[in-house]
Amino acid sequence: MLLDVSLALEWESGTPRGTVRHRDCLFAGGVDPVRDALPGALAAQLADLAIGESVVQPVSAAALTGCAVGAVFDLPAEALRNPHALGSAGKPFAGRFYPSTVFALPEERQARQTIPVRYLGTEGGMMRLDSRHPLTGHDLQLTATVICRTDGSSVDRPPTDWGRWLATGPGMQACWRGRATAFIHDGAYARSDDAADRKFYDMPRITAHIDSRAQQTVGDYYAGYIPSEGDVLDLMSSAHSNLHPEQRFGSLTGLGMNAAELAANARLTDSVVADLNTEPTLPFADARFDAAICTVSIDYLTDPVRVIGEVGRVLRPGAPFAITFSNRWFPPKVTRLWTELSPFEQIGLVVSYFEATGRFDKLETASFRGLPRPLDDPYAGQTNESDPVFAVTGFARR
Repeated sequence: MLLDVSLALEWESGTPRGTVRHRDCLFAGGVDPVRDALPGALAAQLADLAIGESVVQPVSAAALTGCAVGAVFDLPAEALRNPHALGSAGKPFAGRFYPSTVFALPEERQARQTIPVRYLGTEGGMMRLDSRHPLTGHDLQLTATVICRTDGSSVDRPPTDWGRWLATGPGMQACWRGRATAFIHDGAYARSDDAADRKFYDMPRITAHIDSRAQQTVGDYYAGYIPSEGDVLDLMSSAHSNLHPEQRFGSLTGLGMNAAELAANARLTDSVVADLNTEPTLPFADARFDAAICTVSIDYLTDPVRVIGEVGRVLRPGAPFAITFSNRWFPPKVTRLWTELSPFEQIGLVVSYFEATGRFDKLETASFRGLPRPLDDPYAGQTNESDPVFAVTGFARR
């Protein structure tokens, strides 16, 4: 018997301004409770669950990964040996994660290090590094929900370590002990094509930017935040708003770069053509909207803090602003910083944007990975997984 299971980690982390709630979800398809590795007693518990039932249990990073290797330690500053792996700045930034090969780790530590190392800063000629799993020290709650049961066998594949897979990435979006991560450097918002955006976006692109299952994931996520009959702003909109088909709203205003793309979006009730990298001020009155969304576009903004602050201005008190993104972008227009970060560090970057505006609180993040790619997708033959979806949501301060 094989199971399709939804695995979800829920946890919290501190920032210099408050607390962020996280939910990291992994679709585990074809789980074999007998052969596969699952944390704790989860395998036996899943075997007894009916479709739609869940089991909830506390879990540790060590239980998920099967090991507790790692420590906070110091190295001489000259042990930094591979500056080319540090991105365009050529130096490490406090709170960021880097491949362990960037540092001349002691031989015994290098041999055991399989995850990125967090750089914490340099003082007195010594670098402080954290080689522990980034979820270490957080109180984690694991929810496993049975989605489907099928007859079958997993003997034709190696056993899967689902706990380790679930824990690959989550934790990197959090600050280290509540200290702000140093993301921004000179040239962070440079792009390979720094010409006026209107030239690049002059030609309509009536296309989906993520696969259909990822679009559904985004729509389901937004549906949990957009109030029924509310007035909604679709920031950096195009031909698709990626809303759930049954999502209801009072109005949907799209602000985007191309009039033809906006005209092709049947969900919009109104549209505005605007270039936020030229004029980041939104052409709307204060407290105009009940919710705002921004889909797979935050990585193109060259002054994201100002734009997000503007969204806070045009939202009514307590209204949500949900930002979603994936691992795809237009290379000419994506900012350099975005390409230097892992997806979970990108989540942390967007959290820092929200906090820098001073207009949002009650921040939440989410990630959705491992769902099967639609068979009719043009990339179905190259990868079995749907485009991952990452999200950050904040609520306008009252």
